[in-house]
Amino acid sequence: MITPRHLLRYIFFTEMQVDQASKILNTLMKKKGRIEDSQWNSFVLTSRGLYVKVMRKLRDIGLVEKAEGEFFLSDNFSQSLNKLAESWINIVQAYKNGDKSIKF
Repeated sequence: MITPRHLLRYIFFTEMQVDQASKILNTLMKKKGRIEDSQWNSFVLTSRGLYVKVMRKLRDIGLVEKAEGEFFLSDNFSQSLNKLAESWINIVQAYKNGDKSIKF
């Protein structure tokens, strides 16, 4: 069975990033899904740089949002995955239909 931590391994490149993401998400869960942005240092695992990089990605992919001075868990991730899946299907179909102009 895939655990929530396994999910993070698909998103982040290093174990340190996975550890940092785990700390952020676990801290949010302990705080009932919300924490004031002024308490950002409670998320830091080893360095501010690692925290900033990982938090940016968590926000970009829709696992965490920030509004009205609070970070909170978000359900936008599933919407992002659906859009990604649709885009990939469109790319593959276009290629199968002869579109050789597709570049990555």
